[in-house]
Amino acid sequence: MSLVEGTETGKRTVPEQLIGCWKRHSIDFKNGTVDRTTRVLWLQTASGVADIRISADRPDMRHRTGLASCTRDELLALAEQDCFAATTLFDPAATPYPTAIWPISLDLFRFQPVVSFPEPGWLEWKDNGSVMMEYAPSGAYEEDWRLLEMKPAFAIHLMKVNNDAIECLYVVGNHVVRARSRHRAITQQRPLVDIARRLGNDLAPIREMLDCEFSYGQREGASKDYVIELSTLPWLEGQKLNCNWVFDIAAGQVFAHDPDGHAWKVESLWRSESARSRESKFGSNPSLATTHTA
Repeated sequence: MSLVEGTETGKRTVPEQLIGCWKRHSIDFKNGTVDRTTRVLWLQTASGVADIRISADRPDMRHRTGLASCTRDELLALAEQDCFAATTLFDPAATPYPTAIWPISLDLFRFQPVVSFPEPGWLEWKDNGSVMMEYAPSGAYEEDWRLLEMKPAFAIHLMKVNNDAIECLYVVGNHVVRARSRHRAITQQRPLVDIARRLGNDLAPIREMLDCEFSYGQREGASKDYVIELSTLPWLEGQKLNCNWVFDIAAGQVFAHDPDGHAWKVESLWRSESARSRESKFGSNPSLATTHTA
């Protein structure tokens, strides 16, 4: 599949109608079971995707101060989480539906050592694009996704460089995911909770395997801060996620620096047509800060 040049920086591998923050409403499995409680978010930029799946019955650990303060049972509950940072490819000519594809070879990192949903997804949009149905080609499941913000003005994917772990920021309008890999890859190909159980009461290696962050946050409007609402590290929930500095990144910029001086590579920067039109009309500086409206 050929890659289409993005409107600003990097490559765009998905259509505009897929860019945004999607929250799963439900998943129907072939065996007749339905899940409407697992908290699932799909943040899609021009090519990069961050996916978060956390059970609604995960114990409340917001009072903990870190992995070191968690009990073994709490660590096992954290090991059930499922998240990944990857690249979405898209085939608009596929039948019977256009198809989203997540090649494992393009993965940045995953929370789980094994892939829970290895199939591509047939996609069908409904209700003026605010609802997206995803069908497994095998018939194993059907997912109902709801767009949380219609027509976001921009989407950006950043990756921190010169670091011993991969760290990404995905910001789409009023929604953000901060994702950081663990420092050492897991080589065993089995569910993380199974690996953790086999370690018994040896908690140090379990904590090391769980030191992988996927934090989702949102803000109420352009003048507000992003606040973490859901995280694989629950004690981060409620904290501010300082990423307003990304609005100073200009179209065509390849590297940016955060307030702490860390360098980030701009993997992709996309802006909606309406945002670019406003910029052209008012002759503003071509940065995210001047093109975004909540």
